[in-house]
Amino acid sequence: MKIGLVGIGRMGRVLAGLLAGQVDLVIFDRNIEKVEKAAEELSVSTADSLEEMAELGIVILALPDPEVVNCIKIFNSINKNVIVINIATNASQDMLNSIADSHVKCICAKFVGHAGEIALGHSPVIIVNQFPVELVAQTVEIFQLVGQVIIGKADLVYTINTVAAQKAIEAGVAIEEVLKQNGVSDPGIIKSAIGQVAAGVMKSYADGTLGPFAREIVQSVKHKKETKSL
Repeated sequence: MKIGLVGIGRMGRVLAGLLAGQVDLVIFDRNIEKVEKAAEELSVSTADSLEEMAELGIVILALPDPEVVNCIKIFNSINKNVIVINIATNASQDMLNSIADSHVKCICAKFVGHAGEIALGHSPVIIVNQFPVELVAQTVEIFQLVGQVIIGKADLVYTINTVAAQKAIEAGVAIEEVLKQNGVSDPGIIKSAIGQVAAGVMKSYADGTLGPFAREIVQSVKHKKETKSL
């Protein structure tokens, strides 16, 4: 299966690494140095233009949402049938449908995951949009190579990732403030407390592998929340 990937930023580079060797991947990015380096490291082909990418028939866009719009408009101007798979969290299915011409078919496949964590080998969940129905099976086939695929409303990923990011940042800020209130001001200690202790505990909580000490804290936190709600 020959697939194009436009965008070799953080998520695009990670996705390219996961797909390379499993599909016949062709990559494109306006940053020539970046795309040539990725192609050499991954042993994949490159394209010189979006026109070349359209020739492939299936193109994944790993771009910020304004650039997703620009790419689709360029594909509109090219007289080629092309399937566009968007992974940008902020680019909605309705928006893509509203700007794409009839020969440009669009579907969203969005990641509940973090590029850095995926690069370390953690498998993401990818929500493939349930519409257009005729594009779902092929999109699922591609992204099953990358992580766990769920068919549903891909635009929910915006809410999921926003809530997760906001609460994580709130936790990090709170940890820093409380440590400083307790006389801990060393930047290295604070960084380790947030990046290792807190992050590790959150992963264990998600995986259901917390130790006895952390499980006691969970029960305490839940008890406080229940008490406040009464």
